[in-house]
Amino acid sequence: MFGRVLVAAITGLLVWKYREPISEYVRGNAGPARETADRLLQTVQERSEAFLDQAKGQISSRLESTRERVRGGTLVPGDGGPTE
Repeated sequence: MFGRVLVAAITGLLVWKYREPISEYVRGNAGPARETADRLLQTVQERSEAFLDQAKGQISSRLESTRERVRGGTLVPGDGGPTE
């Protein structure tokens, strides 16, 4: 029972906070809602690209260090490499 009251209260607060974009959307003027969604998607895209660039750098660095170890003969069997 308390959970339902809590959900209703939180929903009420969200509707109150975002009442302007909701009312504009209901009236058919979805421009501000689209702009907000566009900004959010742009932010997600930028952060995703940054994370992918960071991961690419880490993978490239680890692969290069492994190649150097293999070329230098310092790779020892059982040294954390893949097992058969």
